[in-house]
Amino acid sequence: MRKLFFAICFNLVFIGNIFAKVTPISGYEGISFQNPHQQGVAKVHEVDAAEFTDFLEQRFSEAQKVDVKTLNKNFSVIRDEPENKSDASSGKSIFENLYEQALSRISLSQENTRDEIASTEPQAIPDIAEQEQSWQQQSDVPMIVAYLPPDNSPEYVPAMEHIPYFMSLLEVLPGGSVKITETVTVVANGYKLKKGLSKKLPLYVNYVSGQKQRLDYSIINVTVNDMPINYHLNADNNSVYMLPEQNYILDPGVYTYRFEYLVDNLLYKYDDRYRLYWDIGGNGWNLVVDRAGGILVLPQKDALLSSTVLLGGVFGLYDNLVAVSPNGPTSQTYVASRPLFVSEGLHLIADISPQALLPETLWQKFIRYLYSNGDICFAAFGLLVIFISFVISRYYIGKDKGQLKFNFDKSPLFLRQLLFNRFDIKSVCGFLLEIYRKNIIDIQQSGETILLIKRTDNMSSLSRIEQKALGKLFTAHETVFRVGQETVLKFKRFIGDLHKDINRQMLFFRFKINIGYLLFGLAMLLLTEAFIAGFKYNFSQTLIVLSVSSIFSVFGIFCWYVGTKKWVKWIIRICVVCFEFLLLVIMSAVVHPLAALILLLSALVIVLAIGNYSQRFGLMKHYIKEAGNYRNYLLSHHDSIVLGKGFINHQAAIWSLDLADEFRLSGDKEYYKIPVMQAIVDKFGN
Repeated sequence: MRKLFFAICFNLVFIGNIFAKVTPISGYEGISFQNPHQQGVAKVHEVDAAEFTDFLEQRFSEAQKVDVKTLNKNFSVIRDEPENKSDASSGKSIFENLYEQALSRISLSQENTRDEIASTEPQAIPDIAEQEQSWQQQSDVPMIVAYLPPDNSPEYVPAMEHIPYFMSLLEVLPGGSVKITETVTVVANGYKLKKGLSKKLPLYVNYVSGQKQRLDYSIINVTVNDMPINYHLNADNNSVYMLPEQNYILDPGVYTYRFEYLVDNLLYKYDDRYRLYWDIGGNGWNLVVDRAGGILVLPQKDALLSSTVLLGGVFGLYDNLVAVSPNGPTSQTYVASRPLFVSEGLHLIADISPQALLPETLWQKFIRYLYSNGDICFAAFGLLVIFISFVISRYYIGKDKGQLKFNFDKSPLFLRQLLFNRFDIKSVCGFLLEIYRKNIIDIQQSGETILLIKRTDNMSSLSRIEQKALGKLFTAHETVFRVGQETVLKFKRFIGDLHKDINRQMLFFRFKINIGYLLFGLAMLLLTEAFIAGFKYNFSQTLIVLSVSSIFSVFGIFCWYVGTKKWVKWIIRICVVCFEFLLLVIMSAVVHPLAALILLLSALVIVLAIGNYSQRFGLMKHYIKEAGNYRNYLLSHHDSIVLGKGFINHQAAIWSLDLADEFRLSGDKEYYKIPVMQAIVDKFGN
């Protein structure tokens, strides 16, 4: 076994880069309202529909208009001109088509489903016109005073559950990462925000070429009213969720959340520039956002080549509802001129000069590739290492080196099966001679009559199956069995049970001599899956699904070889195929389907290698040689064996190893039963 492990080639340098970085923060006890004055009597500010409409019209007239053609979807897709024309001809907006495609691929886990995150079912989202009409009827809703960022100025907001203020600060760092700081003020009343606020983020950014790049998030800090709260990252197939470590109860009131996190791989090369897409508004809140805006900060002056901001979502996109203004030489500000309703966001597309960023290193390119294809790469690498390790092990097995050695029971049945690979009537007679030696039965012959006489009921020296087999000869209270044609049915049942027993012994023995290699293969497979899970946000869940599925897969493939009758084998094999397909589907839920298939192929390689090692030219060769050495030992000690009473102890082995002619005894010796065994063979044949 020690020869196996030098073939392990995993590079542990990756470990430091595969886990999400979460800054430890304190608990949630003691979260308070923004301002103690909010707990007083609610103040009402009447606003009629006409005043609200005048306000919106004024904001619309001041908004900067932008081109809608470069729109991308919620999961960060930038589409080229031919695709845009195709979508335009369908009668739906580009975003609408892309959004519907994305919806068909989204499947939220139970842990990720939260009330404040928007439903992904289009029919569950009210039309924007309905939402806007409902929002304009705020004259019937009490107003409360909330102290809104950034200067904590007191303002009247509806006393209904919504987000009165949302501001996102995007800082593009010289290395290409983007630091995002989001300030979110929420009015909670115990309906959707009972367990605190969570965030939904895209898992991938998709290139114009059709390729997609997995985003890597690292939580820096999360606070509620300036109090740190523990958050963690979880993910499904298309989204990442920033969730509280513990679901705490959020009392009614006004709270300001501050999410600070880092996004890697968000920027990608597009022609001669870097392109950034980000939904500033989030597009995932199941709450109305009254005021939304964002600030883009670049590493140096004149780094921004162009930018486009669109407001909208599944029900439509608008290029005239966002005010864009410079905010110094390196930043730009975006402010929505109307509330963001459920399913809407602020979609920012910015082209950045490559001179503003540091050149991408080869290591960064490699890590970027691993984040997109890491599960496939590690699965393939693990399969290669397992295969090479078993090939090297096979080389050492051929030289009879490296493997563990076990002692084996030199029973006549096992010796004959091991040395001659045969189970026949001679094997059965060898068993009879063995239990004769143990004084369990007596064997008598008179002319053509052969009798087996039971001497004792104490058969503790026999295995359970051997006791059951012997019970086929001596049924009920019978103590004598006559060997002849009239009892041939009983004798065949006896033989059948012995055959099952020797098959069981050989199966267990093969498993015993292969256990080291089996554990090695499983350990390599689990190590591969640990590396794959390390690139996932839900590490524990992914590792458990993959490891349990792989172990079941290995033992499921072993079942392929179970069964003696042809129709039984085919039923078992059909069940194995269905079971392996089910495991493939389960594993594909947490990794790429190709990676899942490669992991199942690794399990198949392990089983095939174990099966190859179990052959007579493999690990069995050493023990076959031992059985041959025992046969040679009997021959070399012939004189001492035939002259002493030790012949009784070796008689069963002498018979089973076809040495009866070499050990013929002269004279009438009561314990010499080989002639009786030959008579049984003559009766029943080989």
